[in-house]
Amino acid sequence: MTSLDRPVLRVGIVSWNTAPLLDRCLAALPAALDGVPAEVVVVDNDSADDSAAVAARHGVEVAVNPENRGYAVAMNQALAGSAAPLLLALNPDTEPPPGSLRRLVNAAGAHPGAGVVVPRLVGPDGRHQPSAYRVPGALVPLVAALSTRRLRQSRLGQRLLLESGVPHRGGPVGWAIGAVHLVRAAALGGEAPYDERSFMYAEDLDLCWRLADRGWPTVLVADVTIPHVGNAAGAQAWGDERSLRYWTATYDVIARRRSRGRARVVAAGCAVAAAASLARMRAGAALGRPHPDRAQAAAVRRRELALHATMARRGALPPLPAGPAAPAPRDQGTRPVPTST
Repeated sequence: MTSLDRPVLRVGIVSWNTAPLLDRCLAALPAALDGVPAEVVVVDNDSADDSAAVAARHGVEVAVNPENRGYAVAMNQALAGSAAPLLLALNPDTEPPPGSLRRLVNAAGAHPGAGVVVPRLVGPDGRHQPSAYRVPGALVPLVAALSTRRLRQSRLGQRLLLESGVPHRGGPVGWAIGAVHLVRAAALGGEAPYDERSFMYAEDLDLCWRLADRGWPTVLVADVTIPHVGNAAGAQAWGDERSLRYWTATYDVIARRRSRGRARVVAAGCAVAAAASLARMRAGAALGRPHPDRAQAAAVRRRELALHATMARRGALPPLPAGPAAPAPRDQGTRPVPTST
């Protein structure tokens, strides 16, 4: 799929046992690019399925890692060494519609000061998928937890939250999740896009903040919509522990990019939000309202509350979670842990 013309775009995809999703993503790329000269690189993090063979059948460059190196490391590997002025980090569980990536590239041209350009994400059912946010602070989780649905969907609520289940009109945002990140190479100043401290999670927040601090904001293009399964691999990797890994990595980024005090303020707001969520769950149970997996959801929320409260009280950052242990031999029927988000 590599164009013979000078590439405008380098597309990087990180895979782990995502062959069916990866196949659909790669099949969608030619129409999505709509003639944009692009080079496509898939980095496979030691998959046990035929992800690498699937990528090769689509004619893209494939690199196979001998071990699971984590998402940030593998994506930096996929995007390295290109002369293209634009770099696209694309998750394999996306399926860009025809013309969508060309329109995103055109939007980058229309916003020459943007460091990162992102589309609106929707789920496989076409429903809005929140993906762009304000910079982390105590206000967002408090408003999301304590306000009414009517307030959250009002113009004031959208200004306070940016996104919380309702679409945003587009424009500059604090940060956006990394399912589809169109990054301007000039904004990186020769650095790799993603910070490799965390094996997985919060590298998208770190990138958007780092570039914004240099005067390269993130811009949401509201009229470009891309379907995204969401957490297709992360849930397999971490199960109920995924959110704890996410918040640990997030507090690490906040403390480094802003301050430990800012991280404690955010944690305080998140603790109140988690407590309010638990209270609603208990009230629903008392009223006999049906809720799938209520006990499991409450257990996850209690663990999150403990993490937020500890961070808020002590300001002690827990160590960043390491990557998974090496997988057992494949002939035993076990599977390595995924790294794509």
